[in-house]
Amino acid sequence: MQSTTRSFTVGEGKGYLTVAHTEDGAPAEVLIRMAKQGSTLAGMMDAFSSTITQGLRHGVPLRAFVTDYVGMRFEPAGLTNDPEVKQASSVMDYVGRRLALDYLPYDLRVELNVLTTEERATKKAIDGVGDAVWTDLVGLSMSAPLVVRPRRS
Repeated sequence: MQSTTRSFTVGEGKGYLTVAHTEDGAPAEVLIRMAKQGSTLAGMMDAFSSTITQGLRHGVPLRAFVTDYVGMRFEPAGLTNDPEVKQASSVMDYVGRRLALDYLPYDLRVELNVLTTEERATKKAIDGVGDAVWTDLVGLSMSAPLVVRPRRS
């Protein structure tokens, strides 16, 4: 299997994310190594890696992992060195977002609100136009004359 490794930082935490993938490009093994070997976080990330890998081998869809891990909050958290994931609320949040960007289709990522920088800019532009149109329609409906039916005696 081929694999890709990227170094990352989340707040004060530093680590490496290695993903081995099958011939068709699907992730088959995930390995997360934190820079401080022997720390509690490093041990937890080893266990986390093993869980994801075993799940993938047994047919658990990547979406299930990403859905659970995106948004998890614990330290280290904060800015990252990844231009596509500028901020993460934990290492698990970062890993979930990175796996989603690399391996999940756009429609699933929209549901999870995990988009690339370019996709976020495009969505913001479209949503901005949509909001302006919506505001105008609401304003227009508020300025329409009120139609009152005469009462029957």
